[in-house]
Amino acid sequence: MGTSPTPFVKSSLLYIQFIGHYYTRPGYSIERDNLDSFLLLVTIRGKGYLHYRGAQHELKKGDAFLIDCKEYHLYYTDSDELWEFAWIHFNGNPAQDYVDYFLKLKGPLAAETVSDDFVLDIHRIYELQQQRDESSDLLSSSLLVRLITDILQLALQDHRNEKRVPLYISNMKQSLGARLNISVSLDDLSKEFAVSKYHLTREFKKYTGYSPYGYLLNLRMIKAKELLKTTDLTIEEITRQVGFTNATHFIQTFKNREKATPLKFRKNWQGKP
Repeated sequence: MGTSPTPFVKSSLLYIQFIGHYYTRPGYSIERDNLDSFLLLVTIRGKGYLHYRGAQHELKKGDAFLIDCKEYHLYYTDSDELWEFAWIHFNGNPAQDYVDYFLKLKGPLAAETVSDDFVLDIHRIYELQQQRDESSDLLSSSLLVRLITDILQLALQDHRNEKRVPLYISNMKQSLGARLNISVSLDDLSKEFAVSKYHLTREFKKYTGYSPYGYLLNLRMIKAKELLKTTDLTIEEITRQVGFTNATHFIQTFKNREKATPLKFRKNWQGKP
């Protein structure tokens, strides 16, 4: 649903450009840049993916993202768990500052923290926008500020929690991110960071939710999907770039996680039959 704000709201407050509730079909994807808009989107059920600022984010129920659409972005549905979401494209004088602050703190994702009331407020804004008068625009702007304030509060809390993460855990994450194409063992990490393997594994999982290998594997799969979508590299070349010793192991791991072979994944993305 597209809307036209009153002059006062457009010049002084946040205002709604488009708003809706969407049920995706297989193959749904949106790819844009240079769009003069900001996007707030929350997953209601199913699963989607967001590619933004060089990183890919999985979107599950309760996950919301807030992005500047002038920057390149891509989002799409999972092939098995079709994505349902509510969304608001908005703009206005304060919009850039709100979004920049969120992206600096945590963005673009506020994960697994959005309540049902958050979605209800989006629906309330949708109803108000159907009235199209100055009162509905003012109320819509107020509700939108409340939604953005909610996820800013979530981002601030996450930011404070991240500050308490031990420095060696943060350094280890950076180290793993730089080693996508080489073999890394627990012994290597234990020596590099002078921590026992048991303590390292326990603490890394505590602060990231993954074992060191699981974290590295996630990064490798994200990189592999990016290469499959954006390059013509062979499967053997991609295998080497994401740190697998042979293509058979890479193909099987990819298929287990993505429910499709790398070639099938590439064909789906490139629109090939």
